[in-house]
Amino acid sequence: MSASRIEVDLDAITHNVRLLRRVLGPEKGLCAVLKANAYGLGALRIAKRVASVPGGGATMLGVFALDEARELVNAATGLPILVLSPVRVLKRDDRLYRFAATGDLHLTAHDPENLEAIIGIADGQGVTLPVHIELDTGMSRGGASPEDARAMLERAHAHRRLRIAGLFTHFACAESDAEMTNTQRQRFDDFLRSVEHLLPEDCLVHAANTHAVFRGRELHKSMPRVGLALFGYADRATDADGFGLAREASELRPAFRWSSEIVHTRLVEPGTPVGYGSAWTSTRTTRLGLVPVGYADGYPLALSNNARIGVVIERPGEAPLRAFAPVVGLVSMDQTVIDLTDILEAKVGTRVELISDDPDAPNALPALAKQAGTVPYDLMCRLSARIERTYALSTEHEAAPQIKTPAQSLARTA
Repeated sequence: MSASRIEVDLDAITHNVRLLRRVLGPEKGLCAVLKANAYGLGALRIAKRVASVPGGGATMLGVFALDEARELVNAATGLPILVLSPVRVLKRDDRLYRFAATGDLHLTAHDPENLEAIIGIADGQGVTLPVHIELDTGMSRGGASPEDARAMLERAHAHRRLRIAGLFTHFACAESDAEMTNTQRQRFDDFLRSVEHLLPEDCLVHAANTHAVFRGRELHKSMPRVGLALFGYADRATDADGFGLAREASELRPAFRWSSEIVHTRLVEPGTPVGYGSAWTSTRTTRLGLVPVGYADGYPLALSNNARIGVVIERPGEAPLRAFAPVVGLVSMDQTVIDLTDILEAKVGTRVELISDDPDAPNALPALAKQAGTVPYDLMCRLSARIERTYALSTEHEAAPQIKTPAQSLARTA
């Protein structure tokens, strides 16, 4: 096993899906968004897990591109797949053709030209395609204007090889701006009323992402599209106090941690510069530890001289303890230096945690994202494919208790 690995807690994902099902109720669908290889955690394994949760799991999988859909077909989950990007070509020799022919490949139309391309696919291959129309209500990214969206619905309604399977929008600021989110909801609701006669009874109306799910039930519609909550994050949002379901959001369980180990230690004298650019200089006799992880692995340069890395101290016959060592100097491409001076038991081979699955730890994903000036999605998607992924049950990697104040056995007097 390599020094560094990302440990995915499948039980935590099961817990989060069950929590979402409880929040949504049995009448709602749940689209598990697994873009970018399930945000870096492994789409095939995650797809199988969210589809097989006892008592009810996801009802649809969401991806951005056809390549991602092709991979998920191999998971054989039995769930339909929604492709969110504009699709204009799908050839008969594409391995997705058979999946499309069964009506399980749902395509998104963003504008009239995109819809005509989907019609061309359906007519050319003699298949009926489920299509979702995206209405832009303020995101100003993909999606159609109300006028174009109405014309697209009319065109799809009249075409024998298209099935209007969904109508949706996407919230721009669900995690941070209640006013903007409500404005988008009102625009969407107004449009829905104006085109209700064009929508079949089984049409999926969807708008809510992770943060909108916990902001309020009025945003849920018939099928939220959820990504980040599957992996245990929503309650650290900018406006989490304004969420109507904030308590439920706080019950999510982080579903992964990123660990490595110390591969080298050394003592340096006061006044010794460390790392590229000499961006940090020791002020005391300092014991440094080297962790074989850097920005090539997805540990951001912005965490230089900023973050803390968890150091797990194993104790025979007792539960392990976790102390926190500051990152010193600039993060390198594949190496990061930490200050081990106050953690006497740390040595070569000691496990460390770059991202903790303890939501209250200083190296929890939301805390690190804030320190790096970014968002949790970004940090997850940066995780390099060269880091080994392992999949386990919760009991196989329970978090060690934090050392709130350094125990005497771990403290060094300067």
